[in-house]
Amino acid sequence: MAAKSPRHPEPPSLPVRDDDDPGLRVSGPPGARDIRHAGDDELGAVMAEALTFEGRVDRATHGFHTYPAGMHPDAAKVIIAACPGAVHDPFCGGGTVLLEAMLAGRKASGTDLSPIASLVTKARTADPALATPLRAASRRLAELARTTRSPVEVPEACRDWYEPHVAEEIGHLRDGIRAEDATVQPLLWAVLSSIVIKASYRESDTSNRKSPVHRPPGTTAILFHKKARELGRMIEGLPSGAEVLTRLDDARVCPPPPHTSLVLTSPPYPGVYDYLPMQQLRYAWLGIEPPGRAFSAEVGSRRSFRAKGRAEAFRDWREDTDRWIATQSQGLRRNGLMVVNVGDGLVGGRLVDALSPTVQAMRKAGLEIVARASADRPDHARNAVRIEHMVMGRKP
Repeated sequence: MAAKSPRHPEPPSLPVRDDDDPGLRVSGPPGARDIRHAGDDELGAVMAEALTFEGRVDRATHGFHTYPAGMHPDAAKVIIAACPGAVHDPFCGGGTVLLEAMLAGRKASGTDLSPIASLVTKARTADPALATPLRAASRRLAELARTTRSPVEVPEACRDWYEPHVAEEIGHLRDGIRAEDATVQPLLWAVLSSIVIKASYRESDTSNRKSPVHRPPGTTAILFHKKARELGRMIEGLPSGAEVLTRLDDARVCPPPPHTSLVLTSPPYPGVYDYLPMQQLRYAWLGIEPPGRAFSAEVGSRRSFRAKGRAEAFRDWREDTDRWIATQSQGLRRNGLMVVNVGDGLVGGRLVDALSPTVQAMRKAGLEIVARASADRPDHARNAVRIEHMVMGRKP
């Protein structure tokens, strides 16, 4: 059900939140310490190096659209450089691994349960020829949203999360996108997706806490145009004609394409995030049907640990880990490699071991463990230290 947004006097002005200021956002986990590796010395050192990276990366389209808990772009880059052949990421999220494979001139493919992940990945790996029509369409849409004063339909789920004039601007942008050419619509939807949290009262992409701020009228439309111009500039630098395939699917049942040489992924850490429900405002504004059964099928979700209890949820996570690793190993070519980047969970103040189940699952799937690396990372929010791991297996 939708409701018309009411008009009301402009509230007192508060500082305008500018989430596009690079100084306000740092991507990736906090800095690593006590890094160690075992197994093949050269490959272990590569993975140890991959765990050292931190901070924001502006290369290519990495700076477009926040996406929680992705692999650090430089980590993906060094692993791909050390491992030849076609690359597949079964938990592709915002497309970090696929973009780095594309930049390296590799065939790339990925799956994810989230429609938002698919949208973002396709935008980050878009054809450069779409840059000009994207900018032209965003200019028209921003002017429409900035100057139109008629009421629009606001999704019920969004009504309490926006100032009315902000919701109206987003609504006009949404309605305008529907009238644009089909070739550029996916990029416009991705741009809209990139601003709906920034313009809302939500504290961040990973928090549902309300943090009311005031955006003056017109600034949401301007932000949309700014993000579209940034994305256009970014994709102009991408290689044209690259082979990047993405699909909505489940890593536990969907193997990689034949002759995949490298499966590189960062699966959900046990009990850390609820990836799918965090996107509820995006689902509502973009008219995307929430992925139904995928909510209950999400691997390692934080809500499953709360609802089922630690022991049962951890058992489910281990079974899911066995399933997805077995499925992904099926598509690997002989001597192909699987590199899994996973971190220990933290539930009820206690660590949840992710390394041992991952290693065991890879061995069950017939992979030979080649090397592994681990690093301690401080979790300042919980006053704890969590351990992040990379494990590499080879298919005989």
